[in-house]
Amino acid sequence: MNIKHRQVDGVTVVNLSGRLDSATSGDVMDQLNGPVNAGATRLIVNLKDLTYISSAGLRSILVAAKMTKTLNGGMRLCEPNALVSKTLEVSGFDNLIKIDSLESQSLEAFRGDRPPAS
Repeated sequence: MNIKHRQVDGVTVVNLSGRLDSATSGDVMDQLNGPVNAGATRLIVNLKDLTYISSAGLRSILVAAKMTKTLNGGMRLCEPNALVSKTLEVSGFDNLIKIDSLESQSLEAFRGDRPPAS
């Protein structure tokens, strides 16, 4: 599992690559919750390079999504491949967390949530 963080227009984008399963879910949970614990309220998880996700992986994403929501923020997922997309759909995640085809769509969705510049 490879995890990369970056900031784009005040939104934390986390790229996941590899397999997200019981062996890697704890690290992913830590990596997603870290920015949220540091005050990030808008989080995008890019799944473009994720090859597999298990129920343990789904849980790690759900925990971070709930944390952002309690901070009046939000999380979006983007660019899942066909296998990951099917897993998200079958598990009902597409009803819990917004899933976009492109990262640019996720970023655009958060643009309206930006606080005014001071």
